[in-house]
Amino acid sequence: MYLLSIISVILVTGFMCVTSFGVDGNYVTSFWDFYTFLFLILFLIPLLISGGLLKDFNNAFRLGIGKKAPASLTELKRAKESVSLTIKIMLILSVFTCAIQGILILYHVDNPATLGPNFSVAMLSLIYGMGIALILLPLQARLNIEIQEYISEKE
Repeated sequence: MYLLSIISVILVTGFMCVTSFGVDGNYVTSFWDFYTFLFLILFLIPLLISGGLLKDFNNAFRLGIGKKAPASLTELKRAKESVSLTIKIMLILSVFTCAIQGILILYHVDNPATLGPNFSVAMLSLIYGMGIALILLPLQARLNIEIQEYISEKE
């Protein structure tokens, strides 16, 4: 079921791109910027490590999808906290990245021809951060349900 949320976010985003701009490859590929995505991911990993939750974030997928049975309530709560932290980091980091790119765009405002393309790349960091948060929200909800089920089983 979790895979369904990932597929739906990708399909809806792709549908919006195609219906808004057409199938012209120029517009479809303008929604992909490897360096912005790489920056967000490379910034996320050290923040999860510093929070001590990188291993728990990995466990969250196994616990949320149902591939692994939870060993304890603490394991479930740590997995939920890691997903919650990741959502917050991605939202804040995407705004932070967009603001930095916006400052750089305004610094080089002497060339008006580059404002549109540069501004669209700055907006991509917001799209990526919110897209990742959208994908992680069902996992967070699933972990909440797992915690409630674990507590009710122990009673």
